Amino acid sequence: MKYGLFRAAAAATRMVPRSVAFAVATGLARAYFALKRREAVEVAGNLRRIAAFRGQPLDAAEALRRARSIYISFAKTVADYFYFGSADRGDALAALVEVENIESLARARAAGKGTVVITAHLGSVENGGATIVRHGYKFNVVALQMSDPRLDELFQAQRTGRGMQVVEVGRATRECLRVIQRNEIIALLGDRDFTRNRDATLFFGAPARLPTGPARLALGTGATIVLGFCVRLPDDRYKLFFYDPIFTDKAKDTVETLNRRIAEHLERAIGEHAEQWHLFHSPWDIERDWTLAQAYAARKP
Repeated sequence: MKYGLFRAAAAATRMVPRSVAFAVATGLARAYFALKRREAVEVAGNLRRIAAFRGQPLDAAEALRRARSIYISFAKTVADYFYFGSADRGDALAALVEVENIESLARARAAGKGTVVITAHLGSVENGGATIVRHGYKFNVVALQMSDPRLDELFQAQRTGRGMQVVEVGRATRECLRVIQRNEIIALLGDRDFTRNRDATLFFGAPARLPTGPARLALGTGATIVLGFCVRLPDDRYKLFFYDPIFTDKAKDTVETLNRRIAEHLERAIGEHAEQWHLFHSPWDIERDWTLAQAYAARKP
């Protein structure tokens, strides 16, 4: 059922204008938001925590109103994922993306030790990756397999069609090391942990379960860390931006100190674009987050 729906969506976005795809996606997002009230309240809670941390508190009603924007943002992101999901639309996508501080990747590559790019469920990860490829970088991304092999193949084909190399989670450690040894980029999400780790990192003022794998990989190999994000602009264009590189130093850094620096960059990016943070539960509920992640990771294709 789900495969059929996504397959139909992929085909439909190839045949209609982007504005029509957005109109349909927005309507579906509004309906889904109304049906998922309990989930929406949790998403609104995330917004309230972020706003309070930034000194701009939200009441419950306003947070819930803004939470609907997250569902609409996600729906439009999925529509664009399929709309720009082939190489022949690369020029059209490039014309929509403003790039800021991509020199960070060149600085990281110049160090010669590989680059760990960390991003989040923020804006459009896929369009960001495609843009990096168009700038001449080998871009490898770690992706969790989906339970339906047909659906997994559909999504992975969209990535490889844009020039990205997909590393499956089951063999991620070995492949990540190979990518680093080739002085290429390995991209990882920094706001969701699918391991059995229960350690917490301070995040927007409270402990949250963030992955430690990116910091461990960088510290163990000497790779440079770069945080980058691709967010939607008000006119439905995009901005791909990068923070300055974090050069790891085994003599000074630890996994904990690196993870804190990563969290600070995540706080800045997510805080400035909170209505594009497509995380639909609370990472601060550590036990529930752990349970959800294990259940998701355990689904075998």
